[in-house]
Amino acid sequence: MLTVLSYCSFGQGTESFSNSNVGTVNAYTNFSWTGDNGLSWSVTNARSDEGSGSSVATGMNGDYIIYRDLTGILTCNNIPNGCGTISFKYARAFAGSPSVALFINGMQYGITTSSTNTAAAVFSTIVNVAGTFKLEIRQMSSGTGSRIAIDDIAWTSFNATPCAEPTEQPTGLVLNTTPTSVTGSFTTIPSPTTVENYLVVRSTSATLSALPVDGTSYTVGQVIGGGNGTVVAVGSDPAFTDNVSPSTQYYYFVFAMNDVDCGGAPNYNQVAPLTGTATTPALPTCTTPASAPTALNLTAANTSISGSFTAAANTNRYLTVISTTATLSASLVDGTTYTVGQAFGGGTVVAFGTATTFSISGLTANTPYYIFVFAANAECTGAPFYNATALSGTITTTNNSTGIPVGFYTAADGQTCQTLKTTLKNIASANYTQLTYTPGVWQAYQFTDIRRNDANTADIIWDIYSDNPTGPEPYTFTYQTNQCGTYTGEGSCYNREHSTPKSWFADAYPMYTDVHHLYPTDGYVNNVRNNFPYGEVTNIARQSLNGSKLGTGTNFGYSGTVFEPINEYKGDVARTSLYMATRYEDEIIANNWSANGTANALFLSPSDEPDAAKRRLQIYDAWYLQTVFKWIGQDPVSQKEIDRNNAIYYQSGQGNRNPYVDHPEYAAMVFQCTGVLPVTITEFTGAKYNESVLLKWFATYETSFRSFEIERSTDAISFNKIGEVNGRNLANYTFNDRNLPKGSIVYYRLKMIDIDGNFKYSSIVSIKLDNNFSNALIYPNPTADHLNVKLLDALTENSVLTILDISGRNLQQQQVAKGQLNIPVDVKNLPSGRYFIKISNNGTVINQSFVVIK
Repeated sequence: MLTVLSYCSFGQGTESFSNSNVGTVNAYTNFSWTGDNGLSWSVTNARSDEGSGSSVATGMNGDYIIYRDLTGILTCNNIPNGCGTISFKYARAFAGSPSVALFINGMQYGITTSSTNTAAAVFSTIVNVAGTFKLEIRQMSSGTGSRIAIDDIAWTSFNATPCAEPTEQPTGLVLNTTPTSVTGSFTTIPSPTTVENYLVVRSTSATLSALPVDGTSYTVGQVIGGGNGTVVAVGSDPAFTDNVSPSTQYYYFVFAMNDVDCGGAPNYNQVAPLTGTATTPALPTCTTPASAPTALNLTAANTSISGSFTAAANTNRYLTVISTTATLSASLVDGTTYTVGQAFGGGTVVAFGTATTFSISGLTANTPYYIFVFAANAECTGAPFYNATALSGTITTTNNSTGIPVGFYTAADGQTCQTLKTTLKNIASANYTQLTYTPGVWQAYQFTDIRRNDANTADIIWDIYSDNPTGPEPYTFTYQTNQCGTYTGEGSCYNREHSTPKSWFADAYPMYTDVHHLYPTDGYVNNVRNNFPYGEVTNIARQSLNGSKLGTGTNFGYSGTVFEPINEYKGDVARTSLYMATRYEDEIIANNWSANGTANALFLSPSDEPDAAKRRLQIYDAWYLQTVFKWIGQDPVSQKEIDRNNAIYYQSGQGNRNPYVDHPEYAAMVFQCTGVLPVTITEFTGAKYNESVLLKWFATYETSFRSFEIERSTDAISFNKIGEVNGRNLANYTFNDRNLPKGSIVYYRLKMIDIDGNFKYSSIVSIKLDNNFSNALIYPNPTADHLNVKLLDALTENSVLTILDISGRNLQQQQVAKGQLNIPVDVKNLPSGRYFIKISNNGTVINQSFVVIK
């Protein structure tokens, strides 16, 4: 068993499961116990014994817990003092291939990891969450045969600077009521302030019997301290909606709180909170609306229709139906609620609510549609009541071209460098219409960022922070229905993310509402990203359910905190960054964006580059520009980007285009002139085919570059030139070595030579010359933290990749699936040395070696 340590005294917490044998033996149920340090633990779909025989997990310390299926979750609520790092042992119990993931306050940290045998392995990751937190270890594989064993959880406290007590409160609380709701808004504390979030509490008493407690995080619906106050909203949004009862007086209390990047969070200002009161009216008797709404205005695109109308007097709801026929074959029935997507009278219900606008997507181009809008009254006895006469109209969806207009970029022909950049700025600025933030940007998303779900049964928001390109999404958002609002964790709602944070341009227009850089993203993950620049993360502090990460890494010399989207969208945000650097080059230089907020992390400042002309061309620090070009090379323009670019131009009302989506080559033609983008080899691989070795490499943009010399060695020490390839600004190059030396291994590297004679070397790749090793490539090799195994033939069965040291010890394993060709492998925890990879595939053993250099 683990020695019990007091995390209060030593900054560490543990759970050894010594008190967990309170459940059912040989059966699965839910149970709880008091664990180490007096913390309360619970587990679902679990058994309290450790099994027997071959099912017993090895390498555990005494008692441990076993749970199964997707319903199996190990939980500990309200752990104090924050979490710095955390580790635990895990292993397969019985049979199956269970996988496990760590969640802190509903957010995943680290990766989902699998276990294929009963030998214990250790999961460890950085968390760095301050204040009281909720810990969950979830079993991520479905099926009762997927059973995971967990033992020896240990975590350190997060030693952040203690949260300061806020000294101010928000002001200007405004409350509006209906019989069943109270909507409120307030004015946040102006900058400079450390306050980023607020707690809104509702009570039926003018005085709260319990105040929020410092260090305690609250969620919507939670009663504070067993008192008379219920949490209505938590977050940075100064607006909230509260569903309540008729004929009741309510009191609202708004507390400022410090809870970002500080210890002991949250710290509340409990003194003199902002207060207000409102009384909801009684439910009236339902009456039929006297008239229909008026002034229907319809706008059609190729596959969507949006509309607006003027509200009817004494009416609080509207039902909208779309049909391909001019009349509906059914009548509305009072007291019946019709839901969106429901068939009605030969049409389909597309909206029911208070809004006087609507949008409909997923339609057929060049098709006439008929729209019917009925007035209704709800929030009354016997609701809803309908006016039987509809406001109606018809419109035909368009069949317009959606590509680049002819001659759109003619003015850019033959240009490069700053001349081309300024021309592209002028093109992107022409015919630009500034949208409103509300409702303009919200409404633009119906055209720019909606897609069908994986089952092709509904339209969903295309959120780059929750989308899973290779499998089911962890959750989805419906346009308008899931618009933020207050969020309490991932999946709560979507909001409008400025990919170039608004603080970097001081909330100024037109940048504030430019849809090219405003993406609809999960509100909670958007808040996690905060105002950090994009970059690659090697030390994960936070990770979303789709794998987006917050943390630090080595980004061309920048070691600060960055946010990394998944690979599918790295090129998207990179090309958006180039758009911002071009469209707003005048504003960036004139207003010195580098002086705003945290923008100095990536924008050139006058002290970085005193020459304003050079600063205007480059805009970004070298590290960020190099990251951008790495990403646009790895993630070329996708159909999603093309469609979004067209939608912004043709449908959103903004009316301009991102030139780097239309013409990706413009990126190099402009920014290679900065001199900070030397030739970079993004991938260098080789493979033996018959009696020759084919080398392939991918190069980024070549400035003042002459040639690649191909060098070969049989000992990885002495290299000789065997060929040369001239630089021609190609995306990829190849060289075929047909005169192979004798020996079992041959090594290659590239010598990259500039016009002035300066040169540098690529990484070294090694190729096995005998047939036993020619069916797999490993790169980069040598490596420091990760490598890729590329199989020449797909695996014919599920297998296990094993890493062994030179003495044959098994150091690391991971599952590989049938049909897999490319296998990423994380080796950052291995010390310097030579290692071997082994994969068994249908009787054939694939062996290959690699070297780790730290």
